[in-house]
Amino acid sequence: MKLRSTRLSRQLRRPLARCGLALAAMVVSSGTHAYDGGALAPGLTLYGLIDTGIEYVSNVGVQKSSAIRMPSLTSSYPSRWGLRGIEDLGGSYKSIVVLESGFSPSQGTANQNGRLFGRQAYVGLVGPWGAVSVGRLYSQIYYSLIGDTLGPNIFAAGLLDTYLSTARVDNAIDYNVTFSGFTVGATYSFGRDAVAPAAAGGCAGESPSDYRACKAISILVKYEAPTWGVAGAFDRNYGGGGAGSPLPKSSQTDTRRLINGYVKFGTATVGAGFLRRNNQGSVSAGISDATSDYWWIGANYLPIPQVSLDLQYGHLTVKASSTGASVIAARATYLLSKRSAVYVTAGRAFNQRDGSFTIDGGAAGTVSTPLPGVDQTGFLVGIRHKF
Repeated sequence: MKLRSTRLSRQLRRPLARCGLALAAMVVSSGTHAYDGGALAPGLTLYGLIDTGIEYVSNVGVQKSSAIRMPSLTSSYPSRWGLRGIEDLGGSYKSIVVLESGFSPSQGTANQNGRLFGRQAYVGLVGPWGAVSVGRLYSQIYYSLIGDTLGPNIFAAGLLDTYLSTARVDNAIDYNVTFSGFTVGATYSFGRDAVAPAAAGGCAGESPSDYRACKAISILVKYEAPTWGVAGAFDRNYGGGGAGSPLPKSSQTDTRRLINGYVKFGTATVGAGFLRRNNQGSVSAGISDATSDYWWIGANYLPIPQVSLDLQYGHLTVKASSTGASVIAARATYLLSKRSAVYVTAGRAFNQRDGSFTIDGGAAGTVSTPLPGVDQTGFLVGIRHKF
């Protein structure tokens, strides 16, 4: 499994889709990017990934029942489709556009609270000085996770902080530049989320009366060499979501500071990371100390080119409470081709006395949440195809 690359390096991936899917290009067709006789406009790429399977989860809810179902949010990766365009403007300048939609293959419905392009929607300009993009964008902390070997897998250490794999902000402007192995980036949101419900961290969007309400800022510094890499990130969300929100007041903040990295040994990669979080919303919930620590370590190994093996462990400690947990997860993938793969993955969450973390990252809301202090096991057999 490849570790996450920077957004700019992904602009040139994947070939043009065939004419049967060209109708999707009309969403962004205008001017010289016109729909023309069943082919995508020059410089515009349609891409995507469909990933699903059948999962088993134990100890669900009050009855501690078992569930067998298809996941809706993610399997080994979240399912998505998108349009990516890049145009050479001459003189080392390029324009870029990305529209990316997440969906549930089990139902054919849109994820990200029903947004058409909930994963990404931005336009930007690239030059010798870097890139500037505007729209709905990932926070820089997402791009810093080079040491997370399981990433958004349905069972992973990342379930101890689900924000990391879904850290996106609306109404945002982003700058990043890469030179001599270094990447530096910064993102600022004028109003981070007006679509998600307040209880899920949604905010009121851009506020004309409160300059701090619902703002967000993130910063990235990263260095990658052929056999190792290290990255650090700072991410802060301001409150202002009102009653029912984890951060009801704009004076409250939720701040994460992260450092992580990886080392390669032949066909093996070992990754690890540490995150310190200060969530002032937890004080409002009655916890005396707003600090928590999350760390993880994992590895990926390719015994042969067609087989990928992953193992990961993570632990969360919440200061002044017993609401933390540990997670162990594993995955074995067989590559049928460059585009198709089958896999099995499993995981177990070990909750502290008052912790109720679910091992199931594939279900929205509290569908799979166990009772406080109850451990949980998950298992999934899946298949994915990318185009």
